[in-house]
Amino acid sequence: MRQKELDTQFETTSSQKLETTIQIKSEIGSSNFKMTFIGEGDGVRYKVTSPEMSDIRFGDCLKVRGTMGRPEVKIQGETLYNFPYAEYLAKDGVYLLYRVSRAEKILECPPLSWYEKVKKFFLEKKIQITKIFLEKYDQPYAGLVAGVLIAGKGLMSPETLEVFKRVSLSHVVVLSGSNVSIIIFCIKYIFDLIFGIFKIKENKFSEIVKKFLMLILITSFVLLTGGGAPINRAFISSFCALVLFKKGTDQVYALTIVVLIMTILNPFGSLYDPSFHLTCCATYGLILFSRYFDKVMIFSWTNFIPNFLREIISVTLATQVFVFPYIIFMSGSFSTVFLLSNVLVLPLIPFIMLLGFLSLFPIVGGLCISVNNIILQTVFYLVKFLSEIPHAYILFDKKTSILILAIYSIFVLFLFWKIRSAPPPPQS
Repeated sequence: MRQKELDTQFETTSSQKLETTIQIKSEIGSSNFKMTFIGEGDGVRYKVTSPEMSDIRFGDCLKVRGTMGRPEVKIQGETLYNFPYAEYLAKDGVYLLYRVSRAEKILECPPLSWYEKVKKFFLEKKIQITKIFLEKYDQPYAGLVAGVLIAGKGLMSPETLEVFKRVSLSHVVVLSGSNVSIIIFCIKYIFDLIFGIFKIKENKFSEIVKKFLMLILITSFVLLTGGGAPINRAFISSFCALVLFKKGTDQVYALTIVVLIMTILNPFGSLYDPSFHLTCCATYGLILFSRYFDKVMIFSWTNFIPNFLREIISVTLATQVFVFPYIIFMSGSFSTVFLLSNVLVLPLIPFIMLLGFLSLFPIVGGLCISVNNIILQTVFYLVKFLSEIPHAYILFDKKTSILILAIYSIFVLFLFWKIRSAPPPPQS
């Protein structure tokens, strides 16, 4: 409906030139001497692409001139999936693209709402912290440290992102749900430790205070990162776990409630955001299959594998149950080294996160940076080595993708049947 109104107002069925004033309403991305952001003017929100400018930030106003048009579906060659770009942008209330050729900063600006002021405050803190990482670490290491902690993949070069994609480690270089879960676990552990040190009695009031303080910190972290589908899912899951659900609530039920809440809050985000689909696929797979794979490994010839390694393998296999077909559908690609790359690299990520965080503090920063650089060098060496293995990354055409998905569907049905009919494991 909104798109039709704008088509009538601006005749956006074809591109047209436009000169107007817009206010920056999102984080500013930068790549190849271009910057991208969401701009708003006269009640209309645009996805803006503009030449790079210095000293501009969230909330600033620009007088711009350029070409405006509507987003179109992106045809992706031999894949089964054509990215619905217009619907994807609609999740942020954006229905028009604006390619700016000339921009000038102006001083007169509409006041920000209280939420936008809070968002601006945290965004500026994020920029400050990111700059510290860029000063303390060389690239591409700075991009990975900042990425797993606060910045996502914005500081990684397209070439580096492609290498990580080829070994099925794209979820590592972005601020994914697993990274957020680690941070949320640390927040909970710190509060449990503080309450234990001060010997605060466990009662209903202290539990409410603890949950309230945890929610404040978790909310602050989400605002600091700028959100995103995986982060929002992890945040809403944490909120529901702290406020709505009791201990022992069925995990599939809990995740389904979270998905429904996110769909109600932002239908376009749930329906058309691939990152949301991937985080749901991975989480459902983790809940439904990780325990099964773990038991299979315990009671088979692989029982010699150490517990921590067995857990990584079972989690990786479980998350791939639903992620694999979605990746085939979306990109027609598959990494044959996904298990090896995850087993070798994932155990190092929590150390990178911890040492990266500690490197912000002057007293221990120098030592932490030195140790972290060794770990980062190891990660990038492993990723480069695995990506260069012959046939490590395979591309399929449409017909092959359909055949793979059909056969794989039978395998998943068999896996469900196997889990439901499996007898309880023998007592050790």
